[in-house]
Amino acid sequence: FSVPVSADLLYSRLTDGFWQIWKETDGEAVQLTHSPYDKRFPSLMANGGILYHTNNDRCFRLTQEGKEGELLSDLWPVRDIAPSPKGNLFVFSRFRTDIVDQSNLWLFNPASGERTMLTRDEGVQYQPAWSPDGSKIAYSGGSGPGGKEIFVIGRDGSGKTQLTQNDTNEFTPAWSPDGSKIVFSSNRTGDFEIWMMNSDGSDARQLTHSEGLDARPIFSPDGNEIVFTSNRSGYLEIWVMNADGSNFRRWTTVQEVPTC
Repeated sequence: FSVPVSADLLYSRLTDGFWQIWKETDGEAVQLTHSPYDKRFPSLMANGGILYHTNNDRCFRLTQEGKEGELLSDLWPVRDIAPSPKGNLFVFSRFRTDIVDQSNLWLFNPASGERTMLTRDEGVQYQPAWSPDGSKIAYSGGSGPGGKEIFVIGRDGSGKTQLTQNDTNEFTPAWSPDGSKIVFSSNRTGDFEIWMMNSDGSDARQLTHSEGLDARPIFSPDGNEIVFTSNRSGYLEIWVMNADGSNFRRWTTVQEVPTC
């Protein structure tokens, strides 16, 4: 899910057998997609369009008028597509079909059609997140079941920096609005919890301490709150907390969808 500039909430919800894109405004939820296939990890574009990928590793753009169009079909399989803050560039993860669990990040300029490979590393490089000024990209990368770390590169692929070094799984980084912090999900203490660190990797702090899954954190537009997914209630739902880890409350109440 993502939190747009307008403070609406954009997320995937299991609907009639498929994960569809929903948008919630002032407590009113509206279903935006209705086509087959599961749709994951929506991102809001500056022009109001929405990017997402499906469970068969294809990326789509949904216009404000509700029209769905596939992107980068010739590079299949692709996923985790995310627009830059200005919306003029897209970053995505392209998987190889000849090697299991092998992918790298690419940059796509929709105006020119140019595609540029940003990383050339072993293992899986995915879940990219743009810095607020569009100069850097944070992502999760590495090999093996317990070897995913958080990295940062420049938008041209230069200056690769490893921010975490725990030999565990560090997933789904997201930047604070001022670019000074990065939140992410990590199982370094046993199960997946929400963590926050400075954008240079220093001062990592655990924000949640619940059994089960706490994942996919993202800051509110003002930076005062963090929205995340959790199954602490017994169902996979969206929760909110203050940026310091206090004042937990449930955003959604989904009784018909079991925890997955």
